[in-house]
Amino acid sequence: METSCMVLGTVGLIFAVIDETAEGLVNPAPIVFGDIGQNVTIHSRIKEISNYYTRISWYRLRPSGKVEHLAYFSSYTTKRGRYSGELPKGSDTAYLNFSSATIADSGRYFSVAGTALNLTPGSYSVLAITDSKSLPVMRVFLNRTGAVVCELKGGDPTWSDPQWEIDDAKDGLTLQAETFIDAQDAFIRSSILSLKDGIRALNCVCRHITGVIIRTRVMQDNAFSVQGSMPASGKDQCQLLLYLSPLVVVLLLVTVTASGLWAWRRRK
Repeated sequence: METSCMVLGTVGLIFAVIDETAEGLVNPAPIVFGDIGQNVTIHSRIKEISNYYTRISWYRLRPSGKVEHLAYFSSYTTKRGRYSGELPKGSDTAYLNFSSATIADSGRYFSVAGTALNLTPGSYSVLAITDSKSLPVMRVFLNRTGAVVCELKGGDPTWSDPQWEIDDAKDGLTLQAETFIDAQDAFIRSSILSLKDGIRALNCVCRHITGVIIRTRVMQDNAFSVQGSMPASGKDQCQLLLYLSPLVVVLLLVTVTASGLWAWRRRK
């Protein structure tokens, strides 16, 4: 009953917190990264906390705006399933630990601390769970305004933000990338560039700390090709196969024709 009252009592406060911190899907706070299977801890700072706060509720804010209650902790209960909570005595920060993290744990979280009389919301924390063993996926497309968008999906901190290179420029363009968690719980870094007259071709580039590069070339006629030391995605591989298929067919026809001529000459 105590838990139910806590949840019901925070409904109005939750919407107030969302209104105060709404920035779309872009998150201004530092992002906590974790790898699949690791134990990961996020935190939420709470203003004007007192020694009487003994209950902490954690919520998740979905990209759609839906708020989900995740876990509830008190001074007597600090663990619920895969989640464990902590509010150190005399501290203004609540902690939430995820054991054996999965991609589905990626998202925006915040806490609400409460006593019998008061409810105090905490700051947001963003968790991005990635797979260090998998390559990130690069996608380049034109948005409705005609600007070109480069997205990197699933890259951990060892990968740089998407950067732009223009053929006619000596130096690349450094634009601040936006970061967010999409509806499929994937961590996305996105860079948007407005195309100007005279820019015939440009590249979207992402670099790994080992020196590996993912590069997607963008042409003004909206044709895409992938260059670099590794493919950006399975889709790009399929596009490459589409380009190579006609060549393979031609080579096959030439081989069959040559074999037929050779056999005909031997019979003569």
